[in-house]
Amino acid sequence: MSAKKALYTLFISLIVCLAGCVGEKEEPEWYLQPGDALPQFEVTTIDGMTVSSDDSYNAQLIIVFFNTTCPDCRRELPILQEQYEENLQLPEAERSIYICISREEGEADVERYWTENHLTLPVSPQRDRRIYSMFASIGIPRIFHAKDGLITASIDQDW
Repeated sequence: MSAKKALYTLFISLIVCLAGCVGEKEEPEWYLQPGDALPQFEVTTIDGMTVSSDDSYNAQLIIVFFNTTCPDCRRELPILQEQYEENLQLPEAERSIYICISREEGEADVERYWTENHLTLPVSPQRDRRIYSMFASIGIPRIFHAKDGLITASIDQDW
Protein backbone atom coordinates (compact mmCIF):
# COMPACT_ATOMS: atom_id res chain seq x y z
CA MET A 1 0.00 0.00 0.00
CA SER A 2 1.42 3.37 -0.95
CA ALA A 3 1.97 6.04 1.69
CA LYS A 4 -0.62 8.24 -0.02
CA LYS A 5 -3.26 5.49 0.05
CA ALA A 6 -2.44 4.66 3.70
CA LEU A 7 -2.78 8.33 4.66
CA TYR A 8 -6.10 8.54 2.80
CA THR A 9 -7.38 5.42 4.59
CA LEU A 10 -6.32 6.84 7.96
CA PHE A 11 -8.05 10.15 7.15
CA ILE A 12 -11.32 8.42 6.17
CA SER A 13 -11.19 6.26 9.32
CA LEU A 14 -10.73 9.35 11.48
CA ILE A 15 -13.71 11.07 9.87
CA VAL A 16 -15.90 8.00 10.42
CA CYS A 17 -14.88 7.86 14.10
CA LEU A 18 -15.61 11.54 14.62
CA ALA A 19 -18.98 11.36 12.87
CA GLY A 20 -20.74 10.00 15.98
CA CYS A 21 -23.07 7.12 16.66
CA VAL A 22 -25.69 5.76 14.33
CA GLY A 23 -25.19 8.28 11.54
CA GLU A 24 -26.48 11.34 13.37
CA LYS A 25 -28.21 13.84 11.11
CA GLU A 26 -27.01 17.40 10.79
CA GLU A 27 -29.56 19.31 12.84
CA PRO A 28 -29.50 21.63 15.83
CA GLU A 29 -29.03 19.71 19.05
CA TRP A 30 -31.55 20.16 21.82
CA TYR A 31 -32.50 18.05 24.78
CA LEU A 32 -34.54 18.41 27.93
CA GLN A 33 -32.76 20.14 30.79
CA PRO A 34 -33.15 19.92 34.58
CA GLY A 35 -36.34 21.70 35.55
CA ASP A 36 -38.14 20.88 32.28
CA ALA A 37 -41.42 18.98 32.45
CA LEU A 38 -41.16 15.26 31.85
CA PRO A 39 -43.00 14.42 28.61
CA GLN A 40 -46.02 12.15 28.92
CA PHE A 41 -45.04 8.71 27.64
CA GLU A 42 -45.73 5.05 28.21
CA VAL A 43 -43.68 2.07 27.01
CA THR A 44 -43.89 -1.68 27.43
CA THR A 45 -40.77 -3.70 28.15
CA ILE A 46 -39.81 -6.97 26.50
CA ASP A 47 -41.03 -8.65 29.72
CA GLY A 48 -44.45 -6.99 29.45
CA MET A 49 -43.96 -4.41 32.22
CA THR A 50 -45.38 -0.93 31.58
CA VAL A 51 -43.32 2.13 32.47
CA SER A 52 -44.68 5.64 32.10
CA SER A 53 -43.89 9.22 33.03
CA ASP A 54 -46.39 8.82 35.87
CA ASP A 55 -43.91 6.46 37.58
CA SER A 56 -41.77 9.53 38.39
CA TYR A 57 -44.31 10.40 41.11
CA ASN A 58 -43.55 7.13 42.94
CA ALA A 59 -39.76 6.97 42.55
CA GLN A 60 -36.86 8.52 40.69
CA LEU A 61 -37.19 7.46 37.06
CA ILE A 62 -33.99 6.72 35.11
CA ILE A 63 -34.65 6.88 31.34
CA VAL A 64 -31.87 5.63 29.07
CA PHE A 65 -31.94 6.09 25.28
CA PHE A 66 -29.57 3.86 23.29
CA ASN A 67 -28.98 1.83 20.15
CA THR A 68 -26.96 -1.39 20.35
CA THR A 69 -24.92 -0.48 17.27
CA CYS A 70 -23.59 2.66 19.00
CA PRO A 71 -20.09 2.13 20.45
CA ASP A 72 -20.68 4.67 23.24
CA CYS A 73 -23.91 2.88 24.21
CA ARG A 74 -22.10 -0.46 24.25
CA ARG A 75 -19.60 0.99 26.72
CA GLU A 76 -22.23 2.58 28.96
CA LEU A 77 -24.84 -0.19 29.14
CA PRO A 78 -22.66 -2.51 31.33
CA ILE A 79 -22.04 0.41 33.71
CA LEU A 80 -25.77 1.07 33.90
CA GLN A 81 -26.34 -2.65 34.48
CA GLU A 82 -24.04 -2.48 37.53
CA GLN A 83 -25.92 0.57 38.85
CA TYR A 84 -29.23 -1.19 38.25
CA GLU A 85 -28.05 -4.25 40.22
CA GLU A 86 -26.90 -2.00 43.11
CA ASN A 87 -30.28 -0.28 42.96
CA LEU A 88 -32.03 -3.63 43.42
CA GLN A 89 -30.15 -4.10 46.71
CA LEU A 90 -31.80 -0.99 48.20
CA PRO A 91 -35.00 -1.19 50.23
CA GLU A 92 -37.92 -1.14 47.79
CA ALA A 93 -39.06 2.33 48.90
CA GLU A 94 -35.62 3.77 47.98
CA ARG A 95 -35.22 2.15 44.56
CA SER A 96 -35.18 4.04 41.29
CA ILE A 97 -37.14 2.80 38.30
CA TYR A 98 -34.94 2.14 35.27
CA ILE A 99 -36.14 1.99 31.68
CA CYS A 100 -33.92 1.62 28.63
CA ILE A 101 -35.60 2.74 25.42
CA SER A 102 -34.02 1.90 22.08
CA ARG A 103 -33.86 4.54 19.40
CA GLU A 104 -34.80 3.12 16.00
CA GLU A 105 -34.07 -0.51 16.83
CA GLY A 106 -36.49 -3.39 16.86
CA GLU A 107 -37.24 -6.01 19.46
CA ALA A 108 -35.30 -8.92 17.91
CA ASP A 109 -32.01 -7.00 17.74
CA VAL A 110 -32.38 -5.52 21.22
CA GLU A 111 -33.44 -8.81 22.79
CA ARG A 112 -30.49 -10.61 21.16
CA TYR A 113 -28.04 -7.97 22.45
CA TRP A 114 -29.55 -8.10 25.96
CA THR A 115 -29.24 -11.89 26.02
CA GLU A 116 -25.69 -11.99 24.61
CA ASN A 117 -24.50 -9.39 27.13
CA HIS A 118 -26.43 -10.74 30.14
CA LEU A 119 -28.31 -7.46 30.66
CA THR A 120 -31.33 -7.46 32.95
CA LEU A 121 -32.17 -3.77 32.77
CA PRO A 122 -35.82 -3.23 31.80
CA VAL A 123 -35.82 -2.47 28.07
CA SER A 124 -38.41 -1.26 25.59
CA PRO A 125 -37.44 -1.55 21.92
CA GLN A 126 -38.77 1.25 19.70
CA ARG A 127 -38.45 1.04 15.91
CA ASP A 128 -38.79 4.81 15.52
CA ARG A 129 -37.88 8.07 17.27
CA ARG A 130 -41.37 8.92 18.47
CA ILE A 131 -40.54 8.74 22.19
CA TYR A 132 -36.89 9.75 21.81
CA SER A 133 -37.88 12.94 19.97
CA MET A 134 -39.89 14.07 23.03
CA PHE A 135 -36.59 14.21 24.95
CA ALA A 136 -33.88 15.16 22.44
CA SER A 137 -33.06 15.79 18.80
CA ILE A 138 -29.75 13.90 18.54
CA GLY A 139 -27.21 12.05 20.63
CA ILE A 140 -27.04 8.68 22.32
CA PRO A 141 -26.50 7.37 24.86
CA ARG A 142 -28.68 9.93 26.57
CA ILE A 143 -29.87 9.52 30.15
CA PHE A 144 -32.55 11.45 31.98
CA HIS A 145 -33.38 11.36 35.67
CA ALA A 146 -36.90 12.46 36.56
CA LYS A 147 -38.87 12.90 39.77
CA ASP A 148 -42.36 14.27 40.38
CA GLY A 149 -42.95 15.01 36.69
CA LEU A 150 -39.74 17.03 36.21
CA ILE A 151 -36.37 16.32 34.65
CA THR A 152 -33.83 16.43 37.51
CA ALA A 153 -30.71 15.57 35.49
CA SER A 154 -29.81 15.17 31.84
CA ILE A 155 -26.67 13.34 30.80
CA ASP A 156 -25.53 12.96 27.20
CA GLN A 157 -22.80 10.94 25.51
CA ASP A 158 -20.09 13.39 26.65
CA TRP A 159 -20.40 12.46 30.32
